[in-house]
Amino acid sequence: MSNSITHCISCGSDKLEKKRRGFPVTVHGTALKVPNIEFYTCSRCGETFLDLDNETKLDLYLKRRRTSAKSKRAINPRRAHARRASAD
Repeated sequence: MSNSITHCISCGSDKLEKKRRGFPVTVHGTALKVPNIEFYTCSRCGETFLDLDNETKLDLYLKRRRTSAKSKRAINPRRAHARRASAD
């Protein structure tokens, strides 16, 4: 089974351009650019979307980023000190 997308999911056009570069996403109001993701852009309506494999890569990237951010917050002594100071 091919994972290739042949038509736009919004307008049905077959005029798709496959690209590989940073893919812009917004997570909880924060704009991010996920590096080296393959995605499609419709030449007719401008819709941008991912195939299943790259959607999985995007999910894994965001999960790793979340995990990394949590561990940094947990071990950053300056933030812990700042929280204690502001609570006083």
